[in-house]
Amino acid sequence: METFNIWLVAGVLVGLVGTLIFTRLKPLYAFAGALLILYFSGLLPKEQLLLNFVNESVISLLLLLLTSLALEKTRFVQQMANLLLKGKERFVLFKMMTSAGLLSSVTNNTAVVATLIDPIQRNPKIPPSRLLIPLSYATILGGVLTLVGTSTNLIIDGLARKEGLPGLGFFDFTLVGLPIFFIGVLLLTLTYKLLPNNGVQAPKAASNYFTELKVLADSPLVRQTVEEAGLKAIDGLYLVELIRGDELIIPVKPSQRLREGDRLVFSGDVNQVYKLEAMPGLELDDDLSNLLERNLVEVVLSPTSTLINKGVRHSSFHSQFDATVVAVKRGNQHLSGGWEAFTLRSGDVLILAVGPEFQNRPNLGRNFVVVIGLPTVNQYEGYKAVLVAGGFFVALMAAATGVLNLLDSLLILLMLYLATGVLTATEIRRRAPFELILIIGCALGIAQVMLSSGLATTLANQIVTVFAYWGVWGALVGIYLITWLTTELITNNASAALSFPISLAIAQQFGVDPKPLLITTAFAASASFLSPYGYQTNLMVYSPGKYRYLDYVRAGLPLSIVYGIAVCALVPWFFPF
Repeated sequence: METFNIWLVAGVLVGLVGTLIFTRLKPLYAFAGALLILYFSGLLPKEQLLLNFVNESVISLLLLLLTSLALEKTRFVQQMANLLLKGKERFVLFKMMTSAGLLSSVTNNTAVVATLIDPIQRNPKIPPSRLLIPLSYATILGGVLTLVGTSTNLIIDGLARKEGLPGLGFFDFTLVGLPIFFIGVLLLTLTYKLLPNNGVQAPKAASNYFTELKVLADSPLVRQTVEEAGLKAIDGLYLVELIRGDELIIPVKPSQRLREGDRLVFSGDVNQVYKLEAMPGLELDDDLSNLLERNLVEVVLSPTSTLINKGVRHSSFHSQFDATVVAVKRGNQHLSGGWEAFTLRSGDVLILAVGPEFQNRPNLGRNFVVVIGLPTVNQYEGYKAVLVAGGFFVALMAAATGVLNLLDSLLILLMLYLATGVLTATEIRRRAPFELILIIGCALGIAQVMLSSGLATTLANQIVTVFAYWGVWGALVGIYLITWLTTELITNNASAALSFPISLAIAQQFGVDPKPLLITTAFAASASFLSPYGYQTNLMVYSPGKYRYLDYVRAGLPLSIVYGIAVCALVPWFFPF
């Protein structure tokens, strides 16, 4: 029976990993399906199934992500960007990576990257392509500096506590992470010229977005020339194409007369679209043009999106998201033929005009990697910003020094933010990462079954056999390699949860303290440097930096090698077996 259980769990894991790699099925559904198979197979008791979702570290992670929303309402990062981007190229790179990485050790690295992308793009002296991948990598390196720097660390901590082991300390990761952080920053500073020079924008140049509007039947612009209508150039928006039926008119001459039904494609600053919308007889080529009165948001298309390989016009944005596409951007690529000819790809940047139900739609996480409001509103300055940020860091220090545990400290902080109006219940409902928490809860249950079924021990035996010559250190290298390869293929959180039981089984076989192996697993799960799709921040900078896939390999391969060697050398040094 035990052999059957091992094969059953192994089959479920193979199916899970295969689904995550080769299909577009939502990760939550893949993990939930795997967990339910194990539950109905009798391998996971009901009580343990439910306890996975109220794990102390999982709840702490949820509270951490919610309270960090308050930091997004301060202007500290924007003000920091103004200081960081002054100076010579290499010095700017070093300052930016150091500051962004250290900030990411205690707050959400996604918010840090999102805030810095725009100032970097507007820098008139340094190509964004030389800064954005290093920015993403630096925030990943910064995330492994503390227990709360990345969700993978908290997952490993939660799994350890669930198995009756001592929890990981707030600064346990710092001993190994700090030297690795500065080694990584130094390496990127020396090798950043491996990245392409894709040019800089002029100080006031418009972003390379494209938007499309239609000339209505009753428009006063009909029969006017482009010059008479004042459409050739409007404060950062430039008419680049005119689509008339099946005819594509490019370039558009000032003497070109407009007709009913003409579709006009403009390139430029998306924030100026309001000026076009205000002109009589023009509307977004969609029945949702009135949504421009509402919020504009910028989204990056996820590799798991159901919109990939579909045209903008036929993607049903209204019914799916209560939104309409205002503008699109794909690196420097020119939008030829308007919405009709534009097929969406992973990494495309879209500007959406959204309705009131947009934030409530359940499919946002699958289709969009990041959602950034344009422009940012309700930001705190002065003493209010100091109080918001100060409260956050006091809560973390209370947890770090043992005055309060992390859960209690963050719970008190969240209550204070709610009581003072810094955060609202509506914001929490809209921004709470419930899908992430559910995925982690499912992963915890799967990891538990791997241990109880004996599969973890079987896999540990294989690793020990392969690396037997080097003993327990060889097994540490083996678990690092497995976790690293897994995190490049699926997600960092899933990789951490699936590798944990194997690490624990290896420690039990050698009769050693599991802490070095668990910390190694956490570091390996964050080592996603070879792909734009392996880590959220990598995808965020893909389009703004006008990168190709190989750019990540060129910049990330040396870092991956040095990072891996440093982890496998420093963890046993600071945490002997």
